[in-house]
This record gives sequence, C-alpha cells and structure tokens, in this order.
Amino acid sequence: MEIAQLIERCRQGDALAVESVVRDYEQSVFRLAFSILDDADEAAEATQDAFLSAFDALAEYRGEASFFTWLYSITVNVCRMRLRKRRSHLRLIERLGALLWQERTQSNLPEEKRMQDEEDDFLWDAVRALDEKHRTPLILRYYHNLPVREIARILQTKEGTIHSRLHEARERLRNRLTKRDSDERLDP
Repeated sequence: MEIAQLIERCRQGDALAVESVVRDYEQSVFRLAFSILDDADEAAEATQDAFLSAFDALAEYRGEASFFTWLYSITVNVCRMRLRKRRSHLRLIERLGALLWQERTQSNLPEEKRMQDEEDDFLWDAVRALDEKHRTPLILRYYHNLPVREIARILQTKEGTIHSRLHEARERLRNRLTKRDSDERLDP
C-alpha cells in the first residue's frame, strides 16, 4: 500500500494503518534520534514522542515534502527539545548552586574543583529526586527566570500554589544537602 493511502487511513483512525506506519519508520526514526541524543533510552522515548506528535499533526500534513522528510523534521524537533532540557538542567544546577551556596568562593585548586563537581552532581541528583510538581516550577523559576504569575499560567494553577511549591522544593533541597553535610561530618 502506498504511503498516501496509509496516511489517509491513519487520518480516519485506522489502527492497523497507524501500526503499519510505525513499523515501517520506527527503526529509521530511532536511529536518527539516537544519533542526535547519543542515549538509547532517551532515543526510544524521543521516537515515541515523534510518532505521537506526527499523528497529532497528521491533519496538517499536506504532502509538500515526503512523509519521511516530514517525520524526520518532527523527530529532529523532538530531539532538539530534549537537548534543550538537558542544557536547562545543567544551567539549573549552576543557578541553584549559586542560590544555595552564595557565600562559597571559587578556587582553581584541583581538590576544590573536584569537590565542586561532586557538589554539583549531588545537587543535580537532589533536583531529579523532586517530584514533578515541585521540580517543574523550580526549573521554570530558576532556569527560565519566569515570574511566579507566568509559572502559574503555564501550569494552570494559582500563584499561591506556585509559591508554596517553590518553597517546598527549596526546603527539600536544603534538607537533603544539610543531611549530606552532617553525614559527611559523622563519617571521617
């Protein structure tokens, strides 16, 4: 069956046609995602996201480019979003590090650099350990520098809820870091 016929059947909600399109293009989309993301698990998730996005936007596909090109374009955009998220997580670590350790001085000594890297890794683990309802406002506030009002609009909740979640997220991070510091003092 030609791709144009498959696409039309997909638009009509034919599950077998959807399955056929996924089966025909899944390997290629995965290879593209993996080549961009360099992580098999993330590439698998990006592949799923790309297909979901493609099927959601299928009504907009006009055939000006081949379906393969159109699907690849969606895949590249999904991967770019994932890469931006990676970079935003790294910047978040830097921002939170500055927020939580404002008085810390920088040093070029290798030992202090190693300790700084360990602290950053620990902080990143602490941020990842937060549940989504606390992690997302934290990222929007401290990485994207969005005001609480805008975060509330984005997350479709009240400003007071955002203030509360940010406060709770900062407290959880502080507690985790304090616990680690006290554990380190107990273990010589």
